Amino acid sequence: GGMISPYDNVIKQYANKIDWDWPLLASVVKQESNFDPNIKSWAGAVGLMQVLPATAIQYGVDSHQLALPEPNIFAGTQYMDWIENYWSRELDDTTDVIKFTLASYNVGLGHVKDARRLAKKYDKDPDKWDNNVASMLLKKSNPEYYQDEVVLHGYCRGVEPYNYVKSIYSHYDHYSNFMEEK
Repeated sequence: GGMISPYDNVIKQYANKIDWDWPLLASVVKQESNFDPNIKSWAGAVGLMQVLPATAIQYGVDSHQLALPEPNIFAGTQYMDWIENYWSRELDDTTDVIKFTLASYNVGLGHVKDARRLAKKYDKDPDKWDNNVASMLLKKSNPEYYQDEVVLHGYCRGVEPYNYVKSIYSHYDHYSNFMEEK
C-alpha cells in the first residue's frame, strides 16, 4: 500500500522537524526495533527508536510513555538532532555528518570521538567515515587500540556501530527506491 510501516505518519512528522528524509528515519526505526513499539533491549532501551529512559527524561518524555510510538519517536529524534548538531559543527560533508550521527546514536558520542582521534593518530582522515573513522571504530575491540592513550572511552564492540550504519543505509536505499516506484 505504498507504506513502509504503520508508523509512517509519525515518522514523517518528526523527520520533518529535524530536517531528515523520512525514509532515512524509517530506516533507523527499522534497524532499532523492526517497527515493534513494545521491544525492550538488554540495556533497557525501549520502543521504536530504542530510547533509554534517562534520555527520554531529558526531552520531557516519561519512561512509561516510551512504548507509545509518538513520544518514543519524539524523544529519539530530539536526541538524534542533538547528536547531528554536534557533528555539523565538526564536519563539513553532510553525508559524513549523518553517518557519524547514526554511529553515535548507536554506540555513543564518546566512542566515535575516540575513533576520530585514532584515525588522526594513524594518518586517516578524522572527518571521513568510510575507510577512515569507521575502520578505527572497528579496531576499538582490540586492546592495542582501546588501550591507546588517545582513547578516552575504552573498549567498544566497534563492529556493531559499523554494521548499524551500513544496515541503515541499505534499508534507506531500499525504501527510497520503493517510494520512487509508488
